[in-house]
Amino acid sequence: MRTRFRAARVLVDAHTEFAPGAVVVENERIVWVGTEAECPDAERTVDLPEAVLMPGLVNAHGHLDLAHLRGELPFNGEFTEWVIGIGGRRGEEDHTEASIDAIRGALARGTTTFGDIVAPKSFDSMLQAFAETGARGRLFVEALGFKPEWADRVFSEVWELAEMRELPPRVETGLSPHAPYSVSRELFGKLLAVADGHGRPCAVHTAETMEELAFLRHGIGPMREVLKRFEADDPDHEVYGGPREFVETLDLKSALLLLVHANYLRPRDVPAGAYVVYCPTAHQFFRHPEHPVLEMVEEGVRVALGSDSAASGDSVDTLSETQ
Repeated sequence: MRTRFRAARVLVDAHTEFAPGAVVVENERIVWVGTEAECPDAERTVDLPEAVLMPGLVNAHGHLDLAHLRGELPFNGEFTEWVIGIGGRRGEEDHTEASIDAIRGALARGTTTFGDIVAPKSFDSMLQAFAETGARGRLFVEALGFKPEWADRVFSEVWELAEMRELPPRVETGLSPHAPYSVSRELFGKLLAVADGHGRPCAVHTAETMEELAFLRHGIGPMREVLKRFEADDPDHEVYGGPREFVETLDLKSALLLLVHANYLRPRDVPAGAYVVYCPTAHQFFRHPEHPVLEMVEEGVRVALGSDSAASGDSVDTLSETQ
């Protein structure tokens, strides 16, 4: 059965629109898009005279397993302490229903696809959330481990989830070595090598905070102190020298690289082919100075939008981030 949807505007992509426009769907597939005047006949017509029809939006970076923390942890200016608070409540109980509610809320506002960072202990619940909602997703399995001797164990756990599990329809996996202050060079090396070999996209939190810059340049600051506090430090860690030098170590030749946040990167620091994922609400929540997103777009850097987590914003839908 063919259904014709007529709307005030149909946006095909960033450069093509039909006003008024129409979309014809047959057996759950779009078979025609164009002007209303040229629309072919269909058995059923749905008129949407005040609507805009467009492709589903993509939330390129989120933490849906933190949906239960919406509004729970205000930011007091200390990023490391905020992260510790998050870690203490992540996966403390089953929050599958909160994740399902967050996905459904985003679907209702046009976000159909998610690039989601998933802690290993939350992986099964997120599979359930995506299976129940029918959303599309790329689940980036998160790797944490700064001590070099942890690299083999963490890698094995992450790779088993990313490669061996049966996935719901429209769901695929990727890898997420968390950040330069939480992942050892050894673990980065293992994950990047297998990502390249298997074509698994990688998402890395990069140049997110001033504290991270101090760690990258000098190996000091609050992030180093947290590692020591939790007996997770590597006293022999070799500093990267800065965000640009760190990004240069993320040498992926066949897999897609997502640089998440990139609040303190310049366009020249972004490798050709990589994406920067800008999270406007989280950027404001953590009180960063103006993001270089406009400069990046002007210089030809590919930029995507993300929401980060509901703990740092009110929603996980891309329309809200755009607004």
